[in-house]
Amino acid sequence: MRDFVSAQPRIEARGLRIAREGKTLLDVGALVLEGAGPTLILGPNGAGKSLLLRCLHGLIAPDTGAVTQDGEPLASMHRARQAMVFQKPVLLRRSVLANMTYVLRRQGLGWAARRTRAMALLDEGGLGAKAHQAASSLSGGEAQRLAILRALATEPDILFLDEPTSA
Repeated sequence: MRDFVSAQPRIEARGLRIAREGKTLLDVGALVLEGAGPTLILGPNGAGKSLLLRCLHGLIAPDTGAVTQDGEPLASMHRARQAMVFQKPVLLRRSVLANMTYVLRRQGLGWAARRTRAMALLDEGGLGAKAHQAASSLSGGEAQRLAILRALATEPDILFLDEPTSA
């Protein structure tokens, strides 16, 4: 796998505010995340951590403020260099292996190369023996592990993990 510490992406959020029905759900004056290593965002339940991650990943647009990556407005080209693992894993209704090979299509690999890479990652993550099982048959922890492996397979510059140990 790729050395994530060597990449130095930078995400900045300025003046982010999200409100619904008159209630402020997220209010961030300024936030700078440097790619020199892992960054942990802590807070009590309902503090807006998941909302912040979705906003930084470009899934939710703030009412005010902006998010930039490497000094440029967040755009689809940046999202292609990011990956996000949600608190509740989002998996395809297919086999464990198909979940992995699907994300590897973006890298322009042929079927044989995708399958080889996917199996190597599944073996490394302890899911190789379950490659041909339906992803829906996995336990909560296994499903979370598959979601993380799938995100890592894309070799993102930035990996957002929302409650990665919840399962």
